[in-house]
Amino acid sequence: MKKEKKAFNPDDFFTTTTVKDIVPKFEHLYQMNFKEISLNNELVKLNYEIISKEYKDFMSSSLADYYDFEVDEIV
Repeated sequence: MKKEKKAFNPDDFFTTTTVKDIVPKFEHLYQMNFKEISLNNELVKLNYEIISKEYKDFMSSSLADYYDFEVDEIV
């Protein structure tokens, strides 16, 4: 029996990481007020940065309001 070949799809290897995905590793972020502190600056200290164009510093004090923003790991 011959295995059917599937066309290569580069999107199969693309993954999106959001703020919600990474914050469980950094529990101290839940205690911060992001109306006063830049979430992106805090994430840069942890080797991540927010790459979503919609992100603006000091939008909300709640971390949950930032969950859908995409992040990228700084290597």
